[in-house]
Amino acid sequence: MPPTLSIIIPTLREEQFLERTLKNLQTLSLPHEIIITDGGSKDKTLDIARAYDAKITVWDKPRRQTFGEAKNAGAALASGEFLVFIDADVLIPAPQKFFEEALSVFAKNQKLVGITVPLKPWPENHSLVDAFFCAPLNWSYILLNNILHSGNSSGEFQMVLTDAFRDMGGFSEHLAAGEDNELFRQLARKGRTLSYWKLFVQHSLRRPHKLGWLRTYGIWLKNGISVALRNKAAYKEWSVVR
Repeated sequence: MPPTLSIIIPTLREEQFLERTLKNLQTLSLPHEIIITDGGSKDKTLDIARAYDAKITVWDKPRRQTFGEAKNAGAALASGEFLVFIDADVLIPAPQKFFEEALSVFAKNQKLVGITVPLKPWPENHSLVDAFFCAPLNWSYILLNNILHSGNSSGEFQMVLTDAFRDMGGFSEHLAAGEDNELFRQLARKGRTLSYWKLFVQHSLRRPHKLGWLRTYGIWLKNGISVALRNKAAYKEWSVVR
């Protein structure tokens, strides 16, 4: 039976996080495949991926791979009806129930081409500060997808119909960052996108924890405006936070 879900995880030196993410997905019994699209890790990232029988594609060019290139490379290996893009440090609570409900959302709305969900911190990282700063991000995606129908989403979780993804040519590969937002804006021109608030995923929030929430919001805002208005990232390369 071909997989219903192709779960695509871009990686670059993710030995600290990846095993927890893959172990979490072992409770998923729906037909699925896991695809690791690696940017050239020299740590134990690929060993971990192999231990969980993931499909693997590795970037072999001297320059750094963009997120769009990484995700498109994973999508090229995919055979599922749905593409699910998550970060290497994302946990999906109760994956079987999560994806059963997500699939039911698609089944009920034939115009739906992509969904995202709210973001919460890992349970052990939860704080009032994190809850406070996650809230406006989550509400903005509800506004942009569910009410304004303009499409927008961050890359921690995106679930997309494979046919719609391929019809539009996938992610923009020239963007150093913001390819996730741009994907949903393009999808919203083909059908409906949705921020499904009844589900959520959990993230390490490593960037705001290291850089600070205000600085991180400033970086996101600057890059988002640049991509939306100029179709160009505000940064030549997205900084790696480990």
